[in-house]
This record gives sequence, structure tokens and C-alpha cells, in this order.
Amino acid sequence: MESATGPEPLGICVVANVAQETSHGHGGLEIRRGLRHFAPGAKVWIAPPAWGDGGERVIVSGRHRGNSRRYIRIVMESRFLENFRVRAVYSPALVRALTQLDPGDEKEYGARWLWPAEQAESWAQDWNKPKTG
Repeated sequence: MESATGPEPLGICVVANVAQETSHGHGGLEIRRGLRHFAPGAKVWIAPPAWGDGGERVIVSGRHRGNSRRYIRIVMESRFLENFRVRAVYSPALVRALTQLDPGDEKEYGARWLWPAEQAESWAQDWNKPKTG
């Protein structure tokens, strides 16, 4: 459905970018540019938390490093992400990737599986806070 100002958003989502450099291996001594599936700085869309680990691991969808045409959906550690923010979702393909809905169901069920606006803002702010160790 379109309004006078443009297409209606299908829902709200937390968005982040893949960190330029990520640490891996024993003691975090191996430094890599981006991740295996996502290039450094790649934009990923984060699904609401699916389990109770406090957001340490998240389900994300984004365009794969090797094929920028299709969205992939993977679980990854949130420590590899930066610059969290809230954005509206307009793409049915993205909603399907995030929610694993069948084609055509994203308008009816998609928003239910995306973020409530207040919760998205709260999680984005928390993830942007510096980590204390």
C-alpha cells in the first residue's frame, strides 16, 4: 500500500555496519577485514532477539560479500557490528530473509516479526554504548 508520501514501511528494524576490522582466534590476535560473509562496512539488518543471551549473538540479514543481489540470513556475534541505528524496512525480500516467511506473507505477518519502535531504539542505544571489560 502506498501513501501520498511514498510506499508504506513493512516494519522497523535495527541496522548496523560490519566492523572494518574484526578479531578472531586465540586471544583475538588474528585481525581480519570484515567477515567471511560480509565485507567491511556492509549494512546488515538485525532481527529481534531470538534467545536470552542479552544480544551477544544476533540474527542478521544482508547482502553477501560474494553475491550482492540476494539477502542471506545468518547468526553472528554483535561485537562484529558497529553504528547501530533504527530504520524502516520497505523491501519484501528483506522481510522474507529476516523472518523466513513465504513470498506474499510479508505484508500480513512481516511487521509482527520485526521490532517495536521503542524496543529497537533502546537496543540500538545499548549496543552503541562502549563495552566495559
